Amino acid sequence: MTNQGAYGSRLGQAFGMSDASTLIMPRHEKPTQAVTGISCRRNFGRTASIPREDAYLVGLQLRACQNNDIYFDGRKLRPTNFLAGMTSIYDLKRDPMWDVRDPFRCLMLYLPRRALDDAAKEAGSPGIGELRNQPGVATDDPVVRHLLTSLIPAMTRPQEAIASFVDHVFLALTVHVAQAYGGLHSIRGVRRGCLAPWQERRAKDLMSASLSERMPLSRLAAECGLSVRHFARAFRQSTGVPPHRWLLRYRVERAAELLGNGTLPLADIAIACGFADQSHFTRVFTALMGASPNVWRRTVGATEDLINGVAAR
Repeated sequence: MTNQGAYGSRLGQAFGMSDASTLIMPRHEKPTQAVTGISCRRNFGRTASIPREDAYLVGLQLRACQNNDIYFDGRKLRPTNFLAGMTSIYDLKRDPMWDVRDPFRCLMLYLPRRALDDAAKEAGSPGIGELRNQPGVATDDPVVRHLLTSLIPAMTRPQEAIASFVDHVFLALTVHVAQAYGGLHSIRGVRRGCLAPWQERRAKDLMSASLSERMPLSRLAAECGLSVRHFARAFRQSTGVPPHRWLLRYRVERAAELLGNGTLPLADIAIACGFADQSHFTRVFTALMGASPNVWRRTVGATEDLINGVAAR
């Protein structure tokens, strides 16, 4: 495996591992986040340097390893409280290195700055500053412990992992770290009865990614961790329309974009945007846009010709 951040083989190689077990966050449109299992033998010695970057490793000790040293920017520290189940944070801008004398076994969460900033933005909060932690001192963080250990089965059997579960655990870890160590307290209130911002975004992403397929309401509700009834009511409260009406409007808006390409037949646009056939597409488009697809296309084409003519003068 090759990667650009301190996870997977790149992180494992620093500890002399040729094959490090890794679980990567399924949502590829987001900044990459991953959990890597790290282990090395007693008296391994000093690890290799990890390239500096604006990111953190959040470590969960799976076994005690008190007889080791940690270096930040070349300065040696004797670790404190590195017992099984304890959490420690490593700033990758400070070139962390380990001098291993006890057997070392832990899970390392790779958390880039962009992921923390995204969490702050979604919460309506200012950006996250440097995480507050004492280098070399592990703490008892039951939230990190339970969330990270819940990912072990998915790391062991990735083919059986449920993507939505893994996705939600990564998001929960990010928000927790931002709140517990980054001072994220100014959370934007959610209107009573509405979806949380991440739930609304997730539902819309799923529907817009599958225009040609029917997305069951049960699937959308499950992805948001809600019952079907609660989800349908909260979605309407958040957007002003039920899910099927929002999707219909989105399909029509997408079709309007495609009509700007004069070479695409209406039948092809209808199928691409999830309509049963051209007749169905025409009826719905006309009702929502106030003009038939052909009239819309001619209007858009005439407007573009006018703009191009003015630009050429």
